[in-house]
Amino acid sequence: MIQEEFAQILSFYQGRGAASDQNELVALLRETQELYGGVIPQHALDEIARVLGFRETFLPAVLRRYPSIKTEAVRHSLTVCQGPSCGRRRELLDFLSREYGVEPGGVAPAGFRLQTGGCMKNCGKGPCVRWDGVVHTGMTPDALRALIEKK
Repeated sequence: MIQEEFAQILSFYQGRGAASDQNELVALLRETQELYGGVIPQHALDEIARVLGFRETFLPAVLRRYPSIKTEAVRHSLTVCQGPSCGRRRELLDFLSREYGVEPGGVAPAGFRLQTGGCMKNCGKGPCVRWDGVVHTGMTPDALRALIEKK
């Protein structure tokens, strides 16, 4: 039943030009995510790429620009502030590399994409991170571990 509905959604957006219109492609991805309960399974991404004629690397590149769109492999998004006042930011990145085996731009086996970003406008409360779009201040490695493992 879900597969039939997914096929209809894919066909609809294919007809609307999702292969060449990023807005339509993002709408397709969001609707697919909703259909599958908040996370796009890999088989659906593979089918979207096949039907729309995308290379294997294209959809992951698009998904990196839209952290609210989740896949099986990447359920969460973590951005570490790189603003000038977040003095311990390197400490957090080193911790993430050591404990979770992930570098900026990569995906941790724990199921989150790590990015770095500009100032999060909480300089007096830093270092800051953004977890799934929510800014968390005063982060330490222990606080970051608790945030990640809480999921």
